[in-house]
Formats: sequence, structure tokens, C-alpha cells
Amino acid sequence: MIELQSWEAEEAVLGYLLNPNISVEKKLQTLQIIEPDYFESSTFRNIFGYIKDQRTFDKIVLWDKIQSSPSKGTLEWKDISDIEELVTENELNSYIEILLDRFQRRRLVAMGENIKEEITRGGDPFEVALSSQSKLMGLTSKAQLETNQELLDQVLKEKPGDILSSGYKSIDNFIGGYARGMIITIAGDSGHLKTTLALDKAFRMVEANPDIKVAIFSKEMLATDLMKKQIARICGIPTASIFSQQYDKEYVRRKMMEVEPWANNRIRIINPNSFSGVADIAKIQMTHRFDVWFLDFIQLLEFARHAGNSSDYNIQIGQNMRNLQALALATHSTGVILSQVRKGVEQRRIMKPTISDIEWSGLIKQLSSYIFFSYYPGKYYGFNTIGADQYYLIAEKTRFAESFHLPMRVDPGLGIFTEVNGDEREAMSTKLRELIE
Repeated sequence: MIELQSWEAEEAVLGYLLNPNISVEKKLQTLQIIEPDYFESSTFRNIFGYIKDQRTFDKIVLWDKIQSSPSKGTLEWKDISDIEELVTENELNSYIEILLDRFQRRRLVAMGENIKEEITRGGDPFEVALSSQSKLMGLTSKAQLETNQELLDQVLKEKPGDILSSGYKSIDNFIGGYARGMIITIAGDSGHLKTTLALDKAFRMVEANPDIKVAIFSKEMLATDLMKKQIARICGIPTASIFSQQYDKEYVRRKMMEVEPWANNRIRIINPNSFSGVADIAKIQMTHRFDVWFLDFIQLLEFARHAGNSSDYNIQIGQNMRNLQALALATHSTGVILSQVRKGVEQRRIMKPTISDIEWSGLIKQLSSYIFFSYYPGKYYGFNTIGADQYYLIAEKTRFAESFHLPMRVDPGLGIFTEVNGDEREAMSTKLRELIE
């Protein structure tokens, strides 16, 4: 009798995905080559479906999501808790081989039944044979390619929440918004308002995307300093007054609670003492499942201490970038990474940074869907040449659109950026061209 299932192999594959000692990146690679139909057990098939849809690899978090799902069915906590997790990477390949073998056998048996039924119904033997040959050729390949129709269905079934507004209408008009799983990089020199922009962007995103949660990871500033910047933005009190404690504290408390995303913790500042490297960020993100997370900035993120030269640092930052992208994919979130640029831009004739100026730019450039420069030209050319309220977000790399620049007015003391249009936008664009061309 032909063996059509191996529940041991099915449980082992799930155990690998739930093993906390396996990296998220390797688990994501496994998800790409396995489909729910490979599982004969309906219980294991349903559990795998939830893991793949939710990109969740922790038993407790997975069960919490299953419980809140209307399609929970007959699944129980015992079905998940009893799965043995200690499956190694070497063992995984053998179990996947068994899984694919049983899946192919079940398909062969089903195909035989279909052929028998077609002939019994009086189907044309040549047409039946031709159709069977085509299906048989497909069964011999382990690499299952999606059809054009299946890919089209994936696009057509995208939900509005899969694409997030950037928080700025002009950016959304150019690129359509940010897809979950993307990494966006905002680069710039010291003093060019990267962190200030990130805070403004975070508030704009929670306002433009109802119900999403945003986290701000910063290794550059204390959590309390970032909170003071939030107070300045919301309450209209200059940051200098906040830092010098010259403000009405009761007014601030009342005003802050009037802002829904802030009062309901949809925008969170993560204390820098809570994380050092990507692994710490991943633990926080896998637990709280933020829809958007900001990292300020990637060059300050901890990595291997043995990195002793520029080549080592390049490799380590590249690995951090890979892991952050894997995290965005795993948690179906959007990551916004801030990056420093090398010193010396102010010594050029054209004082504007380029992608090659980004510190260790190789994989940052490759893995970012979009790269924007936070550009505050008065810092280079002097505020007598260009006003302190003139700011530009320059799109240097765009995956799905042409490069562009977005002029904005900024109030650095309050941390508020305002989009401009019409004649004002054209005048500011002309001024930028005069400076950098």
C-alpha cells in the first residue's frame, strides 16, 4: 500500500518554524518553499496556514492570533503546545523531502482517479492522455511556480491596509504609499533634521492610517528627550522651553491626552536601554507587532565587537540590514531606517549628499525600496542664503517611481513640517536648483 502521509514529518516542519533558536530569516526562507497543501493533517495544515499568513513563530503569540480569528475552527492550544520544537536545520531538509514526496504521491493518486473518471465518462483518450502528461510533468518538479493568474489574484486581493500612507500627500502621489515588508531609508548629515522628520512622519502616519501602531527605536537620543520633542510638536511649545522647563505642565498633560494616537499608545518611544542590536528589536517587534517602526540610526546599532576594520563594519551593517528586512517581512510591517552620511559634503562645490555618501551604503542601497535624503540646505549654505524654514526631502532612489524632491516649510523649534504647493512650491524648487546644479 502506498504511504500517502507522514505526520511525523509534518509536525517536525512546524517544530522547526516554532524553534526559538532558528533565525527568522531562515524560517522565512522555509515558508517560501512550502505550501499548506503539503500537509495531509488538517490540524497541521491549519497551524501552518496561520504561521505563514501571520509570519508568527512564537507559540503563545500564534495561539493568541488564532483565538481572535473567526476561522479558528477546531484548533486547540494543545494542538500547538504539544509540537516538538527542537528540530535542527540539518533535520529540516530530510523532513521537507518526505513532505514533498507524500504530497506528490497524493497528487498522483488523485490524478489516477481523475483519469479513470474521465475515461468512464467517455472522454477522448488522446485529450485525457495529453492532459495527464502535462500534469505529470508538473509533478516531477519540486519548484512550484505560480501561474500568472495566481499572481494576478494576489494583487487583486490586496487589502487597503496592505499599503500605508507615508503621511505626506505629495509622497503618496509620487509612489502610492509604503507596502508592508518594505524598508525605507532616510539619510542625511548631522543637523539636517532626520530625527525631527522621523517624529513628524510617525505622527502623520498614525493620523493617516487609522488603527496602526508605530514604534520609534532610537540609539541617538534618550527616550525622555524624544518625548520632549513630541510635547513641542503637539503643544506648540518650542523645544528650548521644554528643555528649560519653562512651560505649564498641567496644560501639557491635558493637551497630550487629547491626541488620540498618543493617548492610546499607537505611537510608542522605545527606551534605548531596552535594545542593543537587531535581536532585541526583533523580540520587541515580534511581541508588540508594530505596523511601522523607525530606527534612529543604523550605524549606532550594536553588532559584533570583533569588527576591527572598515571591511568588517561594512559586513556587519550589511547583515543588520538583511536582518531588519527579514523582520519587516516576518511581521508584515514597514521599517523606516535613519542613516548618517559621511563628513565632507560641505567641502564640495555642490553641497548635496549622494547615495555613495551613506555610511556603508552597499546593502542599505540594495535592500531599501526607497532612499530619501533629509536636506536642510541652510546648514551648508548659510541661513542668510536660504531661510531656516526651507527644507527638502529628496528621493534619490525610488523602486516604483521617478526620483523627485519635495519642498517643505519647517519649524525646527516645534518639529513640524508643512507641505507647500503652487507658486510657493515652484519658488522653493527653483531655489534648490540654483544651489545644487
